[in-house]
Amino acid sequence: MERRELIELALQGSKVAEETQESTNIYVDIAEHLLGAGHANSIREIDVILGGMSIEAAESILDIVENGESLEEGNKEEIAKGTKADPEGYMVLRQLATAEDACKRIKTYIGGDGELQMPAWVQAKLTTSAADLDSVADYLLSDTPEKE
Repeated sequence: MERRELIELALQGSKVAEETQESTNIYVDIAEHLLGAGHANSIREIDVILGGMSIEAAESILDIVENGESLEEGNKEEIAKGTKADPEGYMVLRQLATAEDACKRIKTYIGGDGELQMPAWVQAKLTTSAADLDSVADYLLSDTPEKE
């Protein structure tokens, strides 16, 4: 199997990566990097991140791991040139996984009870969170050029 095919297997998560020793090694290298850099705390988070990662991003991480380098914030020029991977995507995927998990737990608590009374502070936090997520999605999916 070619490296690209092995990376594709590894990006499908821990269960699929076990199909071959080579894809398992790639999965472990990327997982150790994500854990060491603080981008993930569990296999579930690693699998969520890998599920949203491109093959090119995985190759960048593998190149960094093979060269014994580490990702650091503040490498904007290198990130802009494409010579360093940008860890922000991992952070976003991790935060989205946390948000999805929280939403599932809240839905479980509420069940089908549309009449359930919630404290005002809970309603306010949910309103703000939903509005913030909606704003981010609108921005990311818009044709507006990025401004820093």
